Order: sequence, then C-alpha cells, then structure tokens
Amino acid sequence: MRNMIALALSLSAFCGLALAQSTQPLFHIERTKNANILYYEARINDPGYIDPKDPIKTYWIMWAKDSTGKTTEGMNFIERTKVYGYNIKPDSTGKVYNMTLKPFKDRLIRVYMKEGAARAEMTINNRPAYFQKMFIYAKGDSKPDSIRLSGYDVDSGKEIFEMFLPNKK
Repeated sequence: MRNMIALALSLSAFCGLALAQSTQPLFHIERTKNANILYYEARINDPGYIDPKDPIKTYWIMWAKDSTGKTTEGMNFIERTKVYGYNIKPDSTGKVYNMTLKPFKDRLIRVYMKEGAARAEMTINNRPAYFQKMFIYAKGDSKPDSIRLSGYDVDSGKEIFEMFLPNKK
C-alpha cells in the first residue's frame, strides 16, 4: 500500500511537471526546397494559459536528413531574424497574443487558448480562420514565387485556403 501511495504521488508530481512544460501545436511551414518542416507551438504553463514569458516554441523536423522524424533543430540566426522569425506581444487582456512573422508583418496571427486548445487565428481568403499551414513555393533558394495559407474557417469549420504572391524586392 505504501508503494502505491508513493507511486501515485510520484505520478501526480510528474504530471504537474509535464503540464508546466507542455506545448500545443499552432501551425507549421513547409517548402518546396526540401522535406524539412518548421513547427510553431504555444508554450502552456501550469494553470493552462499561454506562457507570458516565452509564448512560442519553434523547431525544425529535419526530414531531409532523417526519415524517422527524430532529428530536430532550432532556427539559425538568419531564419530567426529575417525569414521565419516572429514578433509577439500580448494584447491589453493578456490572454491573446498578437503575432506576426518577420517577412509578413501585415498578416496578424492571434494566438490564444479556446476550450483548452491553443489556437492561431488569422484572416485567410478574407475569413477568420484557424491557421494550420503555410506552404512556400520557390525555385531553388530564391525568394518565394507563391505562398499558400491553409486552415479552417472559424465559423463553419470548413477547410479554407489562400494563394498569394509575396512582394519581391
């Protein structure tokens, strides 16, 4: 009996630690360049809110190097500051975070919790949508030729997408 109580206490402490350090997926970026995928996740703290100190976790799954999907890497300096990095600030309520990706400052992504799930909401094809994926089409290492945003309409739940041509400089 004593061992069972010790095990139960250990498990409850472990579960609390896991919750304190958990993340939930928001969206990801894929490219024609290679099979690697960049993931953006919300860091969730112990009471179940987005962590105000460090709200977003990003990492690459390096499918091009390792077909098991077990090899991950963080973004390098150029990716973080120019290509795939982001800016994020809480709104006046502190419950919603306004996020923009570095190259698309005009595309606001609202990050928040809804019914226990992290959401990344943005306008896709003139509709509020839960943003799921960005696919970047490019020839070689050049700037993107086109970008496809996809997600689910907030009101109807139907899949929604938008193709656009980025501003090339």
